[in-house]
Amino acid sequence: MSRKIPYVFIFLFLAALTAKGMSSSHFTIRNISVAGNFKTQDRIVLIASNLSIGERILKSEMQARIISAQNNIQNTDLFNSVTVSNIPLNDSITELIITVTERWFIWPLPIFENADPNFNTWWERKDFTRLNYGMVVMHQNFRGRGEELGVLLQLGYSKRFGLLYNAPYASPKGKSGVSIYAGYDQQHEVTVGTLNNKRVFFTGNDGRTKEQLQLQLSFLQRHNFVTTQKFTTTYNLLKIRPEVAEMNPNFIGDSATHTSFLTFTYQFKKDKRDYKHYPLTGHYLDLLLSQNGIGINKSIFLTTIESAARKFMRIHKRFYGAIGIAGKTTVQANIPYFLQRGLGYEHQIRGYEYYVLDGNHYGIGKSNIKAELIPKKTHVMSKIKNQRFNKLYFALYANLFADVGYVINHFSGSVNSYCNQWLYSCGAGLDFLTYYDTVIRLEFSFNKQKESGFFLHFTQPI
Repeated sequence: MSRKIPYVFIFLFLAALTAKGMSSSHFTIRNISVAGNFKTQDRIVLIASNLSIGERILKSEMQARIISAQNNIQNTDLFNSVTVSNIPLNDSITELIITVTERWFIWPLPIFENADPNFNTWWERKDFTRLNYGMVVMHQNFRGRGEELGVLLQLGYSKRFGLLYNAPYASPKGKSGVSIYAGYDQQHEVTVGTLNNKRVFFTGNDGRTKEQLQLQLSFLQRHNFVTTQKFTTTYNLLKIRPEVAEMNPNFIGDSATHTSFLTFTYQFKKDKRDYKHYPLTGHYLDLLLSQNGIGINKSIFLTTIESAARKFMRIHKRFYGAIGIAGKTTVQANIPYFLQRGLGYEHQIRGYEYYVLDGNHYGIGKSNIKAELIPKKTHVMSKIKNQRFNKLYFALYANLFADVGYVINHFSGSVNSYCNQWLYSCGAGLDFLTYYDTVIRLEFSFNKQKESGFFLHFTQPI
C-alpha cells in the first residue's frame, strides 16, 4: 500500500496543475458597466459590443475582443469616442467598463448639392441652376434606442420629399429591426440615354419631367452585430413626360409613360471593418438580390444580383493596403433604361468621373496603398463645454491607387466606346479625415485613354 501513496500524490499534483492552468487561461466577465451614455440605453451599447456577462474568453483573445467591441460600438454612429477597459478582479474574473462620449442627435441639415452623379461632373459645367437646396431634419437615437426619425424637404433643380423611421434594434435583444420610408421625387431633368459615354438629357418646362413615389418597408435580422440579413419590399409609382418616351421608347418599355410595380430585395451583409466610414483594417462582404416586378405588369420584370467584397490591412506600422471587388449581373436581356445602372454611380473607376457606363453587367476592382502622414489626433477645445463638440480629431493619409473595370452593354455599346472593353486607371491622392465622419479626398488620376486630372470626393475610396 505504501508504494501506491506516491502515485496518488503525483496524480493529485498533476490534476491541481491542470486545473490551475485551465482556470487561468480564461477570463469570465462578471460585470459590464457603461458610462457616459446620458441618453443611449445600456442595452444598445451591450448589443453592439458583442460581449455578455458570464462569457468566458481566452486571455490570449481578450485584447482582440476589446478592440472589436470598440469598433462595433463606434460603427453605430451614436458616439464620438469609445473606450473599453478591462479590469481583472483576480486570475480568472474580470469586469469591463465601456466609456462613451455621445454625439449630438438632432441635426437640421441644410441641403446644398448638385444634381449630377458626382461633384466632378457638375464642376465640369459649373451650372449653378443645377443645384438642389432644402433641409433634412434628422433626429437620431431619439428615444435612446438607436432609432432614427427623419424629414426631408428638398427644392431647387430636383424636388424631394420624404419621411423615414428606422429602428435597427426593435426587439428586446436587438436581433431584429424595422424601417419605414415614404418618398416623392420630382425631377426637372432626366437622363434618357448615353452617347459617347456621357449622359443625354431631356429637360421639361414644368419641372415634372419625371415623378416617382416610393413606399418602403424593411425588416432586419441580426445574427450577431457584424452579420445581418435585410428583407425589403418597395412599392414604386413612376411617371414621365411623353417626350421622354419618344426619345427613348425603352425608358420604361413599350413607349410607356407610367408604370407601377413592387420591388423585393434581400441583402446579406458581413461588416468587420474597424471604422466603416474610413476603414484601415478588417473586411466587408455583401450580397444583394433584387426582383423588380412580379410579372403582373408585363413591362417590368427584372432580376439583378449584386455583390461586393473588400479587404483592409496594415502592411507595416503606418502603411496600409486595401483591395475591393464588386459586380452586378442582370438575368433578363430586356432592361428598362431607368433601371440600367452600371459604373459611374455608386461604383466608379477613378479617373472616369466624367463618364457614365450603363449596361447589362459590370465588374470592378479597386486597390489602394496608403501611408499615414498624420495619425489620428484628438484636440480638446477647452472653451467649448459641450462634450459632443469639444473634441476635434483629424488624420491625413497619402495614397497610391489602381482601378480596373468592365461593363457589358448589349444595347448602346456601339455609341459608347468605353463599354465592352477593359478600363483601368491609376493615380495618387491625399485623404483628410475629421469630425463627425467627414472624409475629403483630393486625387490625381490617369486613365487608359491617357486622360488625367484632379478630382474631389467626399467618401471612402474603397
